[in-house]
Amino acid sequence: MSVRRMCANDLEFVLRWRNHPDIRRFMLSQHEITFVEHQAWFEHASRDETRALLLIEEKGQPIGCVVYSGAKKNSTAEWSFYSAPGSPAGTGTRICSVALDFAFSELGVHKVSGQVIDFNHASVRIHKRLRFIQEGNLREHILINDSYHDLLCFGILSSEWFAFSKD
Repeated sequence: MSVRRMCANDLEFVLRWRNHPDIRRFMLSQHEITFVEHQAWFEHASRDETRALLLIEEKGQPIGCVVYSGAKKNSTAEWSFYSAPGSPAGTGTRICSVALDFAFSELGVHKVSGQVIDFNHASVRIHKRLRFIQEGNLREHILINDSYHDLLCFGILSSEWFAFSKD
């Protein structure tokens, strides 16, 4: 697997992934995003030096997307990720593992943190499998389809990742 920066040519398929019902239902922003919105986000995010918009590829084919914000040397970077709809089981863990190596080795961040909606059991499993620590629980923090849901807060330090990934 390899990591590369997202480019304008990737926007159409990344938007298809993001708007797929199996992906969108786990996002904090639940509406279907238009191409104009997506393009504006990409242009703004691409100019932000503390953002890393990444595609994870396997055998030259994109299989996942990882976005870091606040990513600068010795910082805490917030991440979000998803694998291509219909990916085989285990793809999410694999793309996240490669993305964590990139964050800690290439971006030089100190910590990666993320928030997961309480009903996103697959993401909770990925975070736990990768040895993130659940650092908090924002109770009834987000309203989705007329129901409030908790946001679970996870974090992993570079030292923890390197100790785990060498096992």
